[in-house]
Amino acid sequence: MNELALFAGAGGGVLASHSETECLTRSQNQRPSRMAKNKQSAIIRREWAMPSRHTFDIKPISELLDYHLDGLGVVVDPFCGKSTRATHRNDISHAEGQLATKFLDQLIKQCVLADAVLLDPPYSPRQISECYKGAGIEVSATDTQNARLYAECIRRLDRLLKPGGIAIRCGWNSVGFGKARGYQAIETLLVCHGGAHNDTIVTVEQKLSKGIA
Repeated sequence: MNELALFAGAGGGVLASHSETECLTRSQNQRPSRMAKNKQSAIIRREWAMPSRHTFDIKPISELLDYHLDGLGVVVDPFCGKSTRATHRNDISHAEGQLATKFLDQLIKQCVLADAVLLDPPYSPRQISECYKGAGIEVSATDTQNARLYAECIRRLDRLLKPGGIAIRCGWNSVGFGKARGYQAIETLLVCHGGAHNDTIVTVEQKLSKGIA
């Protein structure tokens, strides 16, 4: 494994060399425990893989999902594309698909309690516009505000996710669900695609407590 790992503890970060990383990851079975502890450090990994419009088909991301979703029951994914990993999944491109916020509102009304939530939305206003148009839905300037879309989805997913549950978010940044909502970082994966492609960044967090509404 040719990578650098950054172990970010409360007292600061230490950038480990390949040999140091190898020893550390072997002793920790390659990844931190899924059940986060206050004193446990998050790990940052960097991998290389070919890009794909189907994020969960990218090998390092697929392997990450296999690891963190193993044994979990109820999984929610409002932007699933062709993925069938989630028990409750939706995509606007599907025949029965609907807007992600509407889908999540329905799950909230049904009192669904998730063990894990996945968030892999369109990463840019252009991608949002393409998704809407591809589904035959008229799109406005407000609809393409990606920060607004992410915030609305995260607020709903947070309501669905039970304490101790896992939140996995993909995108072009490592914001995740955040400490303000009561989440603790477990792992961040940077997937380099080479050339002029943006990295795909995956954050894995555990919900420890009830944060902001």
